[in-house]
Amino acid sequence: MLRRDFFRRASNPTSTGFDREADDQAAAQLLPKPNRETPMKSPAVFVLFLALTPTTVCLAQTAQKQACNVNIDVTDTDPKGTNVRATPGGNAIALLKNTTSDGWIGVHVTGQFGDWYEIDRANLIDADQPSGGKVIFQGKGYLHKSVVGISGLQNGGVVYRNHDIRTDLVDSHVSGDQRVDMLGCWGEFLKVQVKKGIGWTTAICTNMNTTCN
Repeated sequence: MLRRDFFRRASNPTSTGFDREADDQAAAQLLPKPNRETPMKSPAVFVLFLALTPTTVCLAQTAQKQACNVNIDVTDTDPKGTNVRATPGGNAIALLKNTTSDGWIGVHVTGQFGDWYEIDRANLIDADQPSGGKVIFQGKGYLHKSVVGISGLQNGGVVYRNHDIRTDLVDSHVSGDQRVDMLGCWGEFLKVQVKKGIGWTTAICTNMNTTCN
């Protein structure tokens, strides 16, 4: 039976029971047959997909900015200089190079994105430069955590348990000549690791030539 004849007879209210049975058989023949060559996907595969989806979404998300307002130093010893990048891990937009024999480069940090610090200014600091140093970069840029740090802490400074002076103390009187590892920033606080543990401080020393009292 042709498809158009089937639909014509199905719409005829005077058709007999025999005709309707024949029509039902014809309709069954017109229905698409299941594809026996393509097995249905296992429910386990679908469950696995759902389990992996949140992880994929999380990995695609970028780190959130933590606002900061601190001055730190460029500790990179590469004689070619240190790249300032347009975005975290992006293209280089400037090169910070220390052209002095006993000076250093200080940067002002305005935020942190994971392993990257956002800066808006870099100064070349040296005895021959004006107070505050010579501005060698101004604008928005990013430096990786591996190329920045601090020379130490101010003698007698305080390291708090958290970025709040009302929290417990990690060290109430730090030694200025001990090794200090910079771990992050929050407002005017730096997260540091000192001999007595990890905490937060504003007693930052950025003088690369001497200790701070």
